[in-house]
Order: sequence, then structure tokens, then C-alpha cells
Amino acid sequence: MTVLLIGNSLTAGNLGIPYSRYLNFPDDSTSEHRLINRGRDGDTLSGVGSRLEAALKADNPDVLIIQTGANDILLPEMASRGGLWTPFVREMEKRGSIPATEPREFSEIYTEMIGRAVSHVVDIRRIICVTIPPIGEVLHSERNRKREVYNREIRRVIEETGAKLADVSNAFENILEKIKNPSDWFFGSPGDFTADVKEVRRGKGAMGLSEERGLYLTIDGAHLNEKGAELMGKVISSAIAMETVPRRVR
Repeated sequence: MTVLLIGNSLTAGNLGIPYSRYLNFPDDSTSEHRLINRGRDGDTLSGVGSRLEAALKADNPDVLIIQTGANDILLPEMASRGGLWTPFVREMEKRGSIPATEPREFSEIYTEMIGRAVSHVVDIRRIICVTIPPIGEVLHSERNRKREVYNREIRRVIEETGAKLADVSNAFENILEKIKNPSDWFFGSPGDFTADVKEVRRGKGAMGLSEERGLYLTIDGAHLNEKGAELMGKVISSAIAMETVPRRVR
């Protein structure tokens, strides 16, 4: 069975800990499965969509896991900050990471992506759509209110297309809402990403960074530590285990 992962930095796993490390398959025999990771740091829904067709043709997956959406919220916020974020956002846009700024646009792109997958891979067994996990560990923030709107669109698209839901958002929220004083630490500049990669690999490690910043599931409010990656992998693995054949989108 060929499993194609396509998404943003949470899938790529260069920043923090990759959830793919914790994926399990129904028969617990991962050696019989081909796992292809096509995550890309900073990618948006439209960016993933622009890469999907080539990936489907090259990989012909039995299972497709789509994980994206956070950067559709974050890139406009970064652009509004100016400073070092301006060239960073411009670079993302040049390579095709254009944010969907309206829920309807987001929904239309998502629906088209699923239809494209069903059309190009006739024997695809599962298409799994991953909800957007909390962006920052304070759940009542403005960016998390926006995230809830986009997650509603993901759930609606799933109902219409017969794809399978991996509700990572709900799993993360169930844990974070029990924390009495969640940390509002969130990355502040593009340079934080480079510094954190070094710390995770050769310094404090992912959990060390989280503990220093008072975070529970992430190293910086967005990218995963071991706890977050394990939880995300568990939720997606449960979705992989369920037999669901997606419908063609009319």
C-alpha cells in the first residue's frame, strides 16, 4: 500500500517533530507500506493543490493524506507585521503558497483537490483530510477563531465528498482546554525557525524548548514536539484504519 502525505511543515517535519514518525498501519506491518512525504514548509491550501496532480501521477497512492490550512491564516498575519516578515511572505507567494482568505474560496479549492485525486487515482482506497490543529496554545485567540471557521469548511467538504476525517483539531483542543494557564508563546520572526531547528537537533531538543516556553504540544505554538507529533500520528492512524471509499465530486 502506497501512502502519500501532502501538506505543510507539520507533514514535512523539518521544524519540530514529524507526525509521520508515529503513523501506524492496520496490520502493524509498516515494512509492507510505502510512505511518501511531500510536505513543504510554509505551504497553503492552494500551494498543496498546485502540487497535488504531479504527486498523484508520480506516486499513484492507495491512501492520500491532506494536511494543510494553517498558513492560509498565518501568512496574512505575517504580512501585516512587516519587517523581516515581508520578504519571507513574498518568497512563499513566489513559489505558489497563496493564502485562501475567504472560507468559500478555501472550501472550493479543497473540494476540487479531492475530486482531482479521485479522478487521477481510480483505485484510491482512502482520502484523509486533517483538520487544522490549534495555532498557538491559547484556544480563544483571534487566529484560533479563524481556524475554527476553516475547520468547519474542511468538515463540510468531507461530508459532501465521502473523504475521511482525521480530527486532529478536536484531539488537541481536548488536551489544551484542560490546561489552566496555557502559554501564549508564539514564534516572533523568521529567524526563530532556523534557531529552533538547531535547538531541536543539537541543543535542548523539542521537549526542552517546549518546557522552556511553557508549551505542551508544540515547540513554538505551531510546530510539534514529541507529544504533539505522537497525538497527531495516532489520530491520522485511526483514520487510515477505517475503510472509506471516496465518491467522485460532481
